[in-house]
Amino acid sequence: MRGTISSERYITILEQFVSTQLDLEDRPRIEWFIHDGSRPHRAEKVFRFLVEFFENKVTALDYPKFTGTGMDWPPYSPDLTPCDYFLWGALKDIVYGNHPSTLDELELAISLACNSISVETLKDVMSNFILRLRNHISSNSEHFENIVF
Repeated sequence: MRGTISSERYITILEQFVSTQLDLEDRPRIEWFIHDGSRPHRAEKVFRFLVEFFENKVTALDYPKFTGTGMDWPPYSPDLTPCDYFLWGALKDIVYGNHPSTLDELELAISLACNSISVETLKDVMSNFILRLRNHISSNSEHFENIVF
């Protein structure tokens, strides 16, 4: 999706995500929804959408203040999700190593870089993600910097 992501565009993305999750009959539904604290994610209409579909099973900056439920994003812990602690860094090195000069070249470089990540690497990343989530829950959404991942 090209262009700036506003709260309205973000809700459209969330609607697509939710409809995909509802269509997956052979997989368990998402138990918790996690997103970071970027401005479009913290709009009132986004929180209302999340309340409707995920109720109290949301980890997000300011979500508990708005809804009274869910878990706040851990303070000083921006690297909770696989995109934050793995994907962005891995893609950056590969994508920008090719010096794309147009949006089309950038999109192609991102696609190629994503496809170059092995299944074994993704399994390791997801195992680490599960460990991070367990520590997030057991710390009651507090900072857990001394845990080695």
